[in-house]
Amino acid sequence: MASMKMGAIISILGALIALIPIIYFITLPLESPTRGILTQQIMGLSLMLYFTITGAVVTAIGLLIFMRAARAPPEVAYPSTLPIRSVPRERAAPPTIASAPPDELVTEIEREIEKIVQLEEPEAEVTPAQERAAEEKPVIEVQVVNKGQDMVCPHCGELNPLKSTRCVKCKKPLYEAKEGEPRCPVCDAPLRLSQRISEDLFTCGLCFSELRIPIELRREVGLE
Repeated sequence: MASMKMGAIISILGALIALIPIIYFITLPLESPTRGILTQQIMGLSLMLYFTITGAVVTAIGLLIFMRAARAPPEVAYPSTLPIRSVPRERAAPPTIASAPPDELVTEIEREIEKIVQLEEPEAEVTPAQERAAEEKPVIEVQVVNKGQDMVCPHCGELNPLKSTRCVKCKKPLYEAKEGEPRCPVCDAPLRLSQRISEDLFTCGLCFSELRIPIELRREVGLE
C-alpha cells in the first residue's frame, strides 16, 4: 500500500514538472524576456522541452512503481498476540419456588383475604335479649347423605374446590348469599339453590351433595 502511494505521488510530481513550464510559457506576454530563456537552445533542444522530457521520465517511473505495487500480492499482517475472547459467565438462576397452579393459587389467596377480613371485622355486641332468643331457638341440622367433591360454576361449568366463593376460571361469584340464611354444610352455598330428588332428599345446586333437609328449613328457604 505504501509503494502504491509513493508511485502515485511521483507520477503527479512528474506531470507537474512537464506541464507547469508549458502553462507558464503560454501565459507570458510576447515581449517577455522569459520566453527567450524557455526557448533557448541547449544541445539542439529548448529548455522548455527539457522540462517536458524530465517530467515525462519522472511520471513514467512513478507509474512503474504504482503498477508493480498494485500487481504484488497483498501482505497479510498477523497480530503479534492473538485476541483472547472472554467467555461470559453464566449467571446463576435464582432459586424457583415451587408454586401451586395459578387457579388454585388465586383461590387460596381469596380465602386468606376473606379470613383476614372476617378477623378484622368488629364483633357486634350481643344484647341479653338476643342471647336469650338464640338459646331458645332450636338448632336444626341438615343431614349429609352423600358428600360432593367439588363445586360446579353455574356460569361456565368449571370445577372449583369446596367452600369457594368465586370461579377460578371466569372469576364470577358462584352464588349470592343473604345474611343468616341456611347453607349447605358441604360447600357453604345457600340451601335455596338445592333441587328436590325425592320426598325429603335434596341435592345441592353447586356441589351436588345429597342432603336430607328438615321440613322447617325447607319452609324457611322456600323449598316447600
